[in-house]
Amino acid sequence: MPKLLVGSSLALLAACANTVPQDRSTGPDGKLKGAVPVALEEGEGKTHGIVTYPGGDRVDWKKIELPKDQRGRLDLEMTYSTPRPGLKVTFDVFDQWQTPVKLAALGRGHTKSMSIDRARGTYFVRVYAPKRGDAGTYKLKADFQPEETQGPWNPHDLNIADPPRLPEVPAPPPTSCPQYDASNPVCQTVCAPGSPANLKVCLPPEPPPPPPKPVEPEKVLPPAYGRVMKQEVGPDGSTIVTLSVGADNGVTKDWKGTLQLGEKDSPLSNGKLTIIRVNKRTTTAKVELQPDVVSKNPNVVFKPK
Repeated sequence: MPKLLVGSSLALLAACANTVPQDRSTGPDGKLKGAVPVALEEGEGKTHGIVTYPGGDRVDWKKIELPKDQRGRLDLEMTYSTPRPGLKVTFDVFDQWQTPVKLAALGRGHTKSMSIDRARGTYFVRVYAPKRGDAGTYKLKADFQPEETQGPWNPHDLNIADPPRLPEVPAPPPTSCPQYDASNPVCQTVCAPGSPANLKVCLPPEPPPPPPKPVEPEKVLPPAYGRVMKQEVGPDGSTIVTLSVGADNGVTKDWKGTLQLGEKDSPLSNGKLTIIRVNKRTTTAKVELQPDVVSKNPNVVFKPK
């Protein structure tokens, strides 16, 4: 990947945002399998680089391997500079199974950060220019703090108090009521000789309630299946998609939609769709996933709430 674009060269590329393919000039680290390792020394690691959408080098992938058999907190912080105001650089993180951990880093100005609790294994960081025209140089810092481990549990270290003294065992309660006695609880459950006339168990049984009216089963609408026909990056960094189902399939704006994992009928992690508009045969929605993830998982299922 060309990394010699600095100063006026980077500004020129950012000013010429047109239809240059975003990966025209990228190197092996433009793909996840070519991610550059970030070595951790005493829990800290650093890396830097340049991303430029108009220069055809939009994405840099980094790989962070945490110490084996350790779990802890992984803090990521990125600072960046751009050739002119208004441009941005950001990053997101995926685990070793390529599942998004958090979709976007947080921060103001030219600093972005993200923290992952109970982190372990391997993580992939994708640094990218989010929109056409975006470009900048960046520095990424990783800080891993492992959790403190405890020694084996020793039951002899427990300090358990003696149990409280038990009260004297009371006399057993009566089990029958040959003659009504208000102090005998059994006499409240049987109509014994001498019982009051208004005692509940001595009253005639109440007539049974009328049978309930049959309830018609609620009509359940079937789900609607479709595919992504078109996608584009939205102004907030989300992906706007046009789907091949609409009002003719029963879809309304209060339905729930989810991208499916590959060809399987199972929801994709973070693939929830937010419906923007429902037309007769198509639906427009947005999803908090990057376009390359959407392209690999174009199937969608809509279901009524």
